[in-house]
Amino acid sequence: MNTASTASGVDQAAGLRDIFGSELCRVICIASTLDPDSTIHLGHGTAHNIKQLGHSVLLIDEVPLADRKTMSGFLYPVRYDLGQVFSNSIDLLRTIKQIDENFWYATSAKLRQEITSRFAKYPKLDERLVKHEINIDYVVFPTIDPQANLVAYFGSNIKRILVASTEEACLKRAMVMIRQMAELQLDEPLSVLIVGGHDEAAGTAAFEKLQDAAQRALEQNIESLGWIQAFTAQRVEIDLDDMSFNPVTHGTPHEFVLPHNFFKAISAKITA
Repeated sequence: MNTASTASGVDQAAGLRDIFGSELCRVICIASTLDPDSTIHLGHGTAHNIKQLGHSVLLIDEVPLADRKTMSGFLYPVRYDLGQVFSNSIDLLRTIKQIDENFWYATSAKLRQEITSRFAKYPKLDERLVKHEINIDYVVFPTIDPQANLVAYFGSNIKRILVASTEEACLKRAMVMIRQMAELQLDEPLSVLIVGGHDEAAGTAAFEKLQDAAQRALEQNIESLGWIQAFTAQRVEIDLDDMSFNPVTHGTPHEFVLPHNFFKAISAKITA
């Protein structure tokens, strides 16, 4: 672990709190090895659970429409994207939609391209929220590609959580994500929640395998949030000729059905 980088990150967050007071929100980056649709739903459910605990939450939805297999659009209708905010094309207030008391929603499907094209500019989202007097406690950002340079646009106080299934392919993707997030929040271990598998023993074995690989290959400490039983459901598509349901021909053939205690486990860790 790079202690110099850790100290720098802590100093930066502390310095911003001195400037803005205690108003800066905390960014919760939930990296997921699940399919894009399941990742969106886990972020949505987590954000709602945090809201029910009495906190104000902004959910950021970044999955492009083309990558969604079970939904035809974004979770809520929006006209503008946070990518346009960071390129100074649109004001922040036009991109954030208040859905309910203490619950806001925004998309960031265009932000990666703006960063790649070098059009995206700071200040970070947490500072912009304070400037516009939008009181947000937590920004929840579910993603299947947690690049550190992108997550940094959302704030300085970042909490990392990795959600992985017990499947071998998912554990390999989890290692890639651990490496991607190694630049974020270096002052504490990365929290990992294992989902699926036959039983808790399988979940524990998967975590221990990931923990050993992360330490040996990356010298990165991870901690367990536990294991959550989850079921997989077969995805289907409609044949418009006879209106019959058939297994999908493209994309992931199954998706996770996440129980309510999944969201409670993550929310409790976030707000502790």
